[in-house]
Amino acid sequence: MNDAERYGRVRIRGYAPGTPCWSELVSNDPASSIEFYHELFAWKPVDRPASPGHVDFHLRNMAVAGLAPTVTDQQPSAWLTYLATDDVPAAVDAITGAGGQVAQPPTGYPGRGAGALVADPQGAVFGLWQRGPFPGAQVSGEPGATCWNELAVRDTASAAHFYGGLFGWTTRASIYSDSDSYREWLDGSREIAGLIEMGELYPPQVPAHWRTTFEVDDCPVTVGRCRELGGQVSYGPVEVGPGSYAQLTDPQGAAFGIIALLPEFRAPMA
Repeated sequence: MNDAERYGRVRIRGYAPGTPCWSELVSNDPASSIEFYHELFAWKPVDRPASPGHVDFHLRNMAVAGLAPTVTDQQPSAWLTYLATDDVPAAVDAITGAGGQVAQPPTGYPGRGAGALVADPQGAVFGLWQRGPFPGAQVSGEPGATCWNELAVRDTASAAHFYGGLFGWTTRASIYSDSDSYREWLDGSREIAGLIEMGELYPPQVPAHWRTTFEVDDCPVTVGRCRELGGQVSYGPVEVGPGSYAQLTDPQGAAFGIIALLPEFRAPMA
């Protein structure tokens, strides 16, 4: 049985405004990052002709994540979460009006769409994406694809006010965690992301940030493979509500999560 038969997935055509739609790695060593994630997740790099140095990672010939070079060699590598919007300039105006900052102004990408990079009032950077022909990630719900995005901040009440005002999100205590510090973002009644309070376990120098978690078949095996490839393990593996979870760091210093979902949490086959 091949992967297409195993997962029975269809290509994703678009995302509702205000939902996570794309994960992109900003790397200070793109060639090494491409090799690492190819070996870890079996992603195939595909160049973007209109954006030299930028790459789409493909899983079964569908875009699953992206890579862009850092502006300078001193800029740290990091994973970015992009949120869908119908109007990038209007969203940027709303963000700055609510106390956020612009890291990269609205930019058009011919044959693809438009995007921007912004930061919330606590400094967590995220992207905005207005689809053109390219909607965002074209595959989800299987190993190697983005499974979850979560925001880590020190002031969750302020974050709830900021994102709630922009996107209409609400929060609730997580039904998958006993921790009071973990909440879920809801768009209506649908879970779309996580919200974690950065407590004493986070050193003061760690900024607020969005975190990306990828689904895997086997968490301990992926942890071991990460170490073999030069990455580091920051946390886990540990059993959480939906499955076995770990936090990893790639050789260039970009942090990300992995999770092997329990059968009842896996996406249904199409």
